[in-house]
Amino acid sequence: MQRDILIVGCGIFGAAIAWALGRRGLGHRVLLVDRQPPASGATSRAAGLVTQVRSDPALQALAGETLAAIEVLKTEFGEDVGCHRVGALHVGPLAQEAALAQMLAACTAAGIRGQWQDKTQVQAQSPWLNPEAFDVAAFFPDECFVDPYLLSSAYLRGARQMGVKLQLNTRVVHIAHHSGAVTGVALEDGTLLPARFVVNAAGAWSNLLSVELGLPLPMAPVRSQYWITERAPEFLSSGPIVFMTDIRAYARPEVGALLFGARESEPAVADPRALPENLQGFVFDAADPDGWGNLAQTFEPLSRYFPAIERLGIAHYITGPSNYTPDGQPIVGASGAITGLMVATGCNGSGITYSAGVGRLIAELICGESSFVDASRLDPARALQIDPFAPAFLQACAHARATKSTG
Repeated sequence: MQRDILIVGCGIFGAAIAWALGRRGLGHRVLLVDRQPPASGATSRAAGLVTQVRSDPALQALAGETLAAIEVLKTEFGEDVGCHRVGALHVGPLAQEAALAQMLAACTAAGIRGQWQDKTQVQAQSPWLNPEAFDVAAFFPDECFVDPYLLSSAYLRGARQMGVKLQLNTRVVHIAHHSGAVTGVALEDGTLLPARFVVNAAGAWSNLLSVELGLPLPMAPVRSQYWITERAPEFLSSGPIVFMTDIRAYARPEVGALLFGARESEPAVADPRALPENLQGFVFDAADPDGWGNLAQTFEPLSRYFPAIERLGIAHYITGPSNYTPDGQPIVGASGAITGLMVATGCNGSGITYSAGVGRLIAELICGESSFVDASRLDPARALQIDPFAPAFLQACAHARATKSTG
């Protein structure tokens, strides 16, 4: 049988979609193509958080699907994705108590476990955290972090066991269509790979395929970055993920060290047309290639919560493109204008968290099933009048990262 479902992009979304289609018995129809090795774009540079605690019920559901998938990969496929179910702690000043209480109530109603914690409990779990820096704390025990590369690889191995074919070193230059329906994809050498369904999961490069179809996607690649400290005694015991809500920062344990990130006030953003195919060595901001300028901006508020930062060295700096949308919603769904065209991108810094949910949603659309979430706000065609390459639009996407909450 012809492989009539073609997925462009072998990052976390493409891998999860292939896995979801395989779980529905369609693996023998799926071809997954990429010009680079699997998970070599933004996926392998992610911090790996999988967090269900957020205000939007649809996004809660996408995240919940990934938490469930991690268990299925472990129990049914024997996959170790480096999962650490350490829970997540949200801390902040008294002014944020009402908002945190509202979040706790909403999560409880959705079946997500959470409870208040006092400073003694917090200190026992996270001895690096200064108890004088916050007034209120809530703990959600089921949150976790994973190794993004291992999770992506697990999706792929499972998908291939179920019949999905992977074709690398394959550069797609156009999505072909005729009479309002997808016909396949054109490759750099002129070859046409025929398909009834094409899923654009090309990450930061998705608009390079989408704009010419009259479907500009409302997103831009914004610099995502985090730092990892040198090892220190206070990190020998693995504690929870910590969200410092008032300064829009987070931290999690990382092999005897602490991995942390913070929202800079003016994130660097790139025109996707300027992104190289291979991100190795790519620099978002030539004036601040290693992120020291951004770290300096956030150093004072971070040091209030994390005093040890003043004496610890930084062992690693990781950066990559994360696709942000002005409205904070992913871009997942079917094109209303071209039958058979699907889009899965715009992760807003939560691609690992949403991965299995995105995979399930695209698989449901291809199979003609009812969607498990209300995907209307994720519609790829929700901003047809924008120019995704315009400087003002790129800055709007960067602003979305700067103001994103820590959920």
